[in-house]
Amino acid sequence: MRIQFFDLGRPKQAAKNLVRLSSDLKLSAAHEALARALGYRDWHELSLSAHPVTSSASADVSMDDASRIILDLADTLGLPDPDVQYAISKARLLRDTPWSMDDQLGLRTKIWRQRVFGSPGRGKPGTVVRDRAHGANTLAYLRRAGRPTSLLFDTGMGERADFEVVTPRTPLADFVPSRLWLPYGYWTLQDGSEVIFARDNFPMWRITEGAAERLDPWLWINGITAEFHFTTSAATVVWASGPARELALHYLAKHRIFELPKLVDVMPHLFEADVETIAGGVERLRELSGVGKVPPTYAELNTRLSYG
Repeated sequence: MRIQFFDLGRPKQAAKNLVRLSSDLKLSAAHEALARALGYRDWHELSLSAHPVTSSASADVSMDDASRIILDLADTLGLPDPDVQYAISKARLLRDTPWSMDDQLGLRTKIWRQRVFGSPGRGKPGTVVRDRAHGANTLAYLRRAGRPTSLLFDTGMGERADFEVVTPRTPLADFVPSRLWLPYGYWTLQDGSEVIFARDNFPMWRITEGAAERLDPWLWINGITAEFHFTTSAATVVWASGPARELALHYLAKHRIFELPKLVDVMPHLFEADVETIAGGVERLRELSGVGKVPPTYAELNTRLSYG
């Protein structure tokens, strides 16, 4: 599929965003990889094809095509596919308007199923199952089958007896656990900026002067002057559904945050044998992608993380 563009503005911005992901990546390499992923022989052909009469950059690009482009770019440039998804989303490369949060979540699960979990099956990690404990009918990912059986729910990890876990014959829809992307609250810092944090207090976004910056989840934030919880404002203890969830989603939309935080990238690591907590997944992610990075002035490395 060849994607047509009104001009080169979005492809150029996408290339710049991709280059920011790696100190070793040259702009020319990003241009060529983008051109091929978008259906062109090279950047020159893409440049010649841009025409002012083109009405839309990509109104008809499906999620299947979007995931293919993301993975093509990730493989060609040697970049993490979540970062590629973020880079092209910020450039609005494949759609005139921003992808919705549901679009972003759907892309993540589509890529996980293809690259991380593979086809679902009974007793296979990464399969979405039903938890029937205490009469419930709750969806969860199977982490490890056994006695007990380890599950990953929308709101966190848990264990069940093996007979309480049912694998439906028809595969269930994948999901991104709210524990990894839905804000629980935000901190106000001494400089007036706000840092959005997850249920486990991992930082996700920093809001300053109308801009949103993705944060590494292994940071420990300093200089906090105030703390706000969406559950408190909604007068409820339920954080992942109902009024608190709606407040959190409204806060994201207010600050035009339609992408996913880096915390979501721990998902594949939560199925590793020696990772038993979300904190352990964050530590594993840090080892793979964050060693040597200098924390920003308002933060330091969170040394409280562990695999336990």
